This record gives sequence, structure tokens and C-alpha cells, in this order.
Amino acid sequence: MPRYSGKCRNLTEEERERFEKEGRKPVVRFRVPEDELIVVDDLVRGRVEFNSNDIGDFIIVKSDGIPVYNFAVTIDDYLMKITTVIRGEEHLSNTPRQILIYKALGFDIPKFAHVSLILGKDRTKMSKRHGSTWVEQYRDAGYLPEAIINFLALLGWSPEGEEEIFSMEELEKMFDINRVSKNPAVFDIDKLNHINGIYIRNAELDRIVDLAIPHLVKGEFITEEFANTNREWISKIVDTVRGGLSNVSEIVNHVGIFFGEEVNLENEEAQEVLKQEHVAALLDEFKNILLETEVVTKENAKDIMNEVKREQEQREKRYLCQ
Repeated sequence: MPRYSGKCRNLTEEERERFEKEGRKPVVRFRVPEDELIVVDDLVRGRVEFNSNDIGDFIIVKSDGIPVYNFAVTIDDYLMKITTVIRGEEHLSNTPRQILIYKALGFDIPKFAHVSLILGKDRTKMSKRHGSTWVEQYRDAGYLPEAIINFLALLGWSPEGEEEIFSMEELEKMFDINRVSKNPAVFDIDKLNHINGIYIRNAELDRIVDLAIPHLVKGEFITEEFANTNREWISKIVDTVRGGLSNVSEIVNHVGIFFGEEVNLENEEAQEVLKQEHVAALLDEFKNILLETEVVTKENAKDIMNEVKREQEQREKRYLCQ
């Protein structure tokens, strides 16, 4: 490890005066004891040992009078009565310096846990190409806060059993630092989408409607005035399509059939199905039944489809008899 050579560790008074006259501004360093074993009993990584000879006297106050990180965070944690420090593994090398400061000041040393970094799905360092890196972007895209929390809790930590959907209260009760993995966690956007889709389907409909309206307005499907006067109709649309959403912003890709006269078929297979000879008669029958039905609901939709099926079967029987 790179370390301070100690060249100004034992200056004489004459040397100090000469340096001050030259305009040099000193820093304040922590005098590290020699040949001392510094042990970090890490809650994730186990026992980690450092030799003080590899550290060297380190700066705690810069020449401009500003305390550096290791000194400031130690004082801050002590004043806030922090008992457990959980942070990224890149801070593990800072821990022996902080332990030395704790000991020198007579402070109780907190427990430390250094968790692994989060990697992209391709096992490289997390970046924008793996997904948005700002929480605001996920919020604006229609990811629910509780889904984000649920997903983040599973990064590097695994609960007992197979269940992965937990409320905040359940996470508080279940979380155990001993189940945090030493291996790097992987940010899998597909898994986040899966979890968020479950939360969207289980959320109160009004809440999802509130989130969906700005996206529908931005997509120029509706205006804000239209949303205010037709909320019940919009709610039915949102309820119809939310089962296929992984985030609320995707709603603009699912509502085209409810606006305008054109219908875009899902794929070529659907186009071929609609070209079959019996389809026109089947759609006519479906239309007639809908016209005779006062209100179409989730409850009677299945009955309507079964009736269409029966009518089609009877038509086929009559055709065979002829």
C-alpha cells in the first residue's frame, strides 16, 4: 500500500520555523503506532487484519484547516451514537485508520460490515447501460417506491425460503446481516420489472390511475381536462392493461386500441388468424351479443365468450348437416 514516508515526522524547532518562514502551511497527521495488528471483525467478510506499518501517518486535517473524510466520519459517527457501520467494500481500507482514531480518542468502536459492489447483468461495473442510475428516473418511469425497496433489499441479501415479495415491515423483521453475501450483487433490470409488475397489479387502482394519467397526457392520448371529466373510463382502461405493465410509463404502448379507429395487430400470426374464413361471422356474432348486453363486466365477460363459442359450434354443426 502507498504510504507517507514520515520525512517530516520528527522536525526540530529550527526546521519548523524555517518552513513557516517559507510560507509552508502544514497539515495535521495522525501518528500511527508501529508494528501494531489492527483487526476488523467484519460482519460480512469475517476477520480482516491490517499491519500498521503498511498504513503510515495519515492526514486528518488539510493545510486549509478542513478535516478529511476518515477523521470527520469517525467524529460524526461517535456524536450520532452509530453502533453499526454498513457500507461498500471500497471503504474497507479506510476502516483501520478509523479504528486507530476511535482508540486514540477513547471512543467505543462500532461494528463494521462491508458489502460488495453492485454489478450489471454482464458482471461489469454498474453504469447507465445497465439501467438508470438515478432514483428519480425510476420514479418518473412509474416504478413504485415499495417495489424499488423490495428489489434493493434482495441485492446481496437472501431471505430464507423462496418468497421474494415483502413489505417494509416484513423486511425489517426478516433482515439479517449474516445472510448478506460476500459476492457482488447483480442489478437485474428484468427482475426489477417483474417485482414492480406485481406491485402495480396489487396496488390500489386509483393510485395507478394517478400515475398513468401524466403518461397518457404526454403520449397525447388524452388531455388533463379530459382526464378530469372522464376518470371512471380511464380507470377502466388502466385496470384492463395494468396486468401487462412492468412500469407505469409502458401504458402508452398498451392503450392504442381504446383510442381512434385503427387497430394494430400484435403480430403476423394474429393477422393470419383474422384472415380465416369463419372469422368474419364469428366477429359479427360477438358484436351482436355485445349489443344485447347492457353492461360488460369482468364477471359476465367469460359468459359472453362462452356464448360466442356455443353459437360458433352450432353454426359449424348446421354447416356439416347441409
